[in-house]
Amino acid sequence: MDKGFTNYEVLNFGIGGATMLRYGKPNLWRLLDSINTYKPDIMLIKAGTNETVSEPLFNWEQMKDFEADYNLFIDSVKKMIPNCTIILCSPLDMVLNTPELSKERFDNLTLRRPRIWELRDRVSKIAAAAGLYFLDLTPSFSNKPEYMTVKDGVHPNKKGYAYLGHLAADYLIRNKIVLK
Repeated sequence: MDKGFTNYEVLNFGIGGATMLRYGKPNLWRLLDSINTYKPDIMLIKAGTNETVSEPLFNWEQMKDFEADYNLFIDSVKKMIPNCTIILCSPLDMVLNTPELSKERFDNLTLRRPRIWELRDRVSKIAAAAGLYFLDLTPSFSNKPEYMTVKDGVHPNKKGYAYLGHLAADYLIRNKIVLK
């Protein structure tokens, strides 16, 4: 039986509905104090889904600031924790064939889905320019409703979070960031 990893502590600093945009409410910027207190050796950053939202938050309308805000966030982490290995992750895909999506939700996700793929490319470029790792999660969730919360199409269910964890662990091992 696989007992998983030893000597690693995993913490989730995620904030529901948060964005990397400093303009956004809520945003990931309020995590910097917690990150500085914890001082992780390895940090995976997954942002982008909430940036695709227009009304009522108008995050998408502020996307001109995305790269600058993301880079400033990375620089803040590097300044606090110079030896931290940072992995930028793409957002998960919008899964339009998730069971029980309302017409309104389906239409909303249909509008936002191309934005997810655009953000995937933007995050990849941010990682490359900063010399950071990039974990592409978008295609891993494409058309996989079994990993998504019913009626939602964006947020993973329990099986989806397990899948996400395995993708991250495999990436860390494959890139020799951690040893099993």
